[in-house]
This record gives sequence, structure tokens and C-alpha cells, in this order.
Amino acid sequence: MLTKEECEVMNSFRKDTLMEALGMTFVPTDDDSAVVEMPISTTTRQHMGIVHGGAYLALAETAAGAGSLHVAGMDAKVCGIQVSGNHIQMSPLQGKVIGYATLVTAGHTIHVWNVDMKDQEGNLLSTARVVNRIILT
Repeated sequence: MLTKEECEVMNSFRKDTLMEALGMTFVPTDDDSAVVEMPISTTTRQHMGIVHGGAYLALAETAAGAGSLHVAGMDAKVCGIQVSGNHIQMSPLQGKVIGYATLVTAGHTIHVWNVDMKDQEGNLLSTARVVNRIILT
């Protein structure tokens, strides 16, 4: 879904943001998913060494937001208005988590996304539903 050029623009938006603090990177793909990677590190772990649930939700909202920018246009204003998730299994203690956002429906001002977050071996770690508002200017 995300082109190399779109990823370069979105990666340039990361400076001094939560995305930069958590090490998120936008990844170009040829399929129907917006993909964002996040390392499992001291900034994304909770005290037991696994990925913090809030980091998963931040990853989900980021991936869905990237997808909405792709659909609505890179000059659109996208704002997450609802995110909910279910954590399926504990993450590995190292490596990265990859978020795959898949569009459920895209209206003129509302987009709904499913986001599956997996480890590098493809094991489902968490899944989320994200609703984005597209702000018309």
C-alpha cells in the first residue's frame, strides 16, 4: 500500500515525536496493508521485558494513520478518534513488532482499520481496531 516515496515523507515526520521515541519506521509494500515496524527495546518494553500494551496501541494508531494518509492523500489531516486492542500473546524479548493495517471501510470523513501486530516470525501478538477522522480543509 505505502509507496517508497510516501514512506520517506512519513519517516521525515517522525522527528521529535512518539514515533521517533519508540523507533517506528514506515515500510513500503505492494499489498493492501500499511506496514510500520517498531523495535522491541527499552523504550517499548514494560518491566517484565515484553512489549507494553500502550506501545502496541501507539503502533496500531500509527499504522492506521499512515494508511489513511495513503487513501485520503498525503496532504490530508488524519486524526485517530478511537483505538481498542486485544493482546493475544506475550512478545519476544528482542527483535521487532510489525504492524499491518488493513482497511475495513473508507468514507469521506471516517476510515476504519484492523491492525494486526506480529513478531518477525509472523506470530500474532496483538490486534486492534482504529477509527480515523479525516479533517476536511
